[in-house]
Amino acid sequence: MTIDAGISYDDQNVNLPITFSETHYIGESGKEKVLSRIQDKAIPNVKDLFLYLSSFDMIIAVDTNTKKIGADVLSVSGIIPCHVRPESHNNYALEFLPHGACLFRNCPPELSPEKYGWRITINKFCREPDSIKKKYCLVTDHDLDKHALYNSRELPIFRDIYLPPNIVLMYGKGDSSKENILNDLIMRCDKEASRVLNEFKEKGFFEYQDKKYFINQIPIPVV
Repeated sequence: MTIDAGISYDDQNVNLPITFSETHYIGESGKEKVLSRIQDKAIPNVKDLFLYLSSFDMIIAVDTNTKKIGADVLSVSGIIPCHVRPESHNNYALEFLPHGACLFRNCPPELSPEKYGWRITINKFCREPDSIKKKYCLVTDHDLDKHALYNSRELPIFRDIYLPPNIVLMYGKGDSSKENILNDLIMRCDKEASRVLNEFKEKGFFEYQDKKYFINQIPIPVV
């Protein structure tokens, strides 16, 4: 884990524009591969990661997969909400809440399916009247290089839409170690999204609670 914590080599405090905690490795190409990242926090170990996550009212992971099916391009956002709760000294419990997937098709070229998945998730969980009093963590594997700008509200996530003030973006990688909770959550989202896409491809519809949904019933995003 790399921690950019604002300490110089001679042990003097320095002011840095960005502080983050990150796990990464060097790939075969020699390039750094980021596994997880948390902006604006120095988190040296797993215990401190769980402690930090327990400060949120809800952690919501979202991962969107897209596949061409016939004449349509179908996107599925797997969404996993959960709580991290302290149980005893240095012990934490991960409590999963009801989860599922959101489907949409033929996303406009100017709007990435991943970001539309963010919008769906934010609108679903964070737009209730009392939600502004709560603190949310949104875990994603998309657009890592801009997370700091999104979190500081210096950059909109799309057009004039900024991340709400009570939401923090964190990065988890879906094809890496499950030992990291952020990665594990993204893997779960990816698995759910892939399951729905595969069902559509094999059957020509998606079945939920004894009801069949055909692709022409799936909404098209309007931007």
